[in-house]
Amino acid sequence: LEVADRIGMPEAGAGAQGDGRGAARGGSESKAASMAGGLKRRWDLLRAALLNKEVDLNEFSDVTTKGRLADLGLIRKERIRSGDGHVLVRYELPGGSGLTLKQCDGSKVRVASLAELRTGKDDADRTGIVTVWPSEEALAYLCCRRPEAFEGKAVLELGAGLGLAGLAVAASTNAKLVVLTDGNAEAVERLRENVEANRDKFGDTEVRCEKLDWSPSPGLRPAQFDLVVGADLVYQPELYGPLADAIASLCSPAGGECWLVCPNRNEGWGAWETEAKVRELRVKGKSGWGVPAELEGSCGRWSGSKADYPHLLVLEKER
Repeated sequence: LEVADRIGMPEAGAGAQGDGRGAARGGSESKAASMAGGLKRRWDLLRAALLNKEVDLNEFSDVTTKGRLADLGLIRKERIRSGDGHVLVRYELPGGSGLTLKQCDGSKVRVASLAELRTGKDDADRTGIVTVWPSEEALAYLCCRRPEAFEGKAVLELGAGLGLAGLAVAASTNAKLVVLTDGNAEAVERLRENVEANRDKFGDTEVRCEKLDWSPSPGLRPAQFDLVVGADLVYQPELYGPLADAIASLCSPAGGECWLVCPNRNEGWGAWETEAKVRELRVKGKSGWGVPAELEGSCGRWSGSKADYPHLLVLEKER
């Protein structure tokens, strides 16, 4: 780590010698120095995690994603208990229902060994259980605002992470079945904990969890679901095809729909829609990706690029 700490850092006095063009290079050298400073901060974070076993992320908010995440303000939440690296958060859903989710303590990270940082060879990454991401909050809010869409329906959430959206459907609508899925084994265990902690909120809705890595699963019957939902799933080009395959396989041909809520990561919307069309999934309506009316108020307060705000795409299977 001592050696790695120096990667990307300029040598002492670098740039002091010039060929008459030093002033012209001032801007690029300043940018390079800023990048080098960011690299050093990341190595500082890694060293602290491995040597101290616990890191206060508030000290590294300038170089961590968590420090840059915006709170959409759509769902009221309150931290009610913390300990052992986890926190219980109470979410007050539109319509009066409430959910309690166990999630990682966003202010600290603990590392017992390097093995904890590795992902199993058959696992998807574990980013879904790091926090409730903005797109998941937006999807949960949207589902709560459209309860009629879930009446008597079988619903599956792909890449559920902590499960806020799928649990919101179970707690706030009269869905017949809600299946929460994720490709990461640790995430599925956390989903099961969160399901059991909120079991009394689901009424007659059957709720269960499955490990699903966007490939055929023995536990899930193809074409079983009236609605497939997912948040922030369009982000890795190599997964566009498997994601489209999973949606096409799981959606019922008899009016089945898919709701995706995602920002335009890597400008990937168009490429992903191409993959969807190949699987005979078509955009419902004429709007394509857009901010639904229920989210327009929050979008108006959004300080970032509009492309980075969660947008909704509704797909249906061609008949």
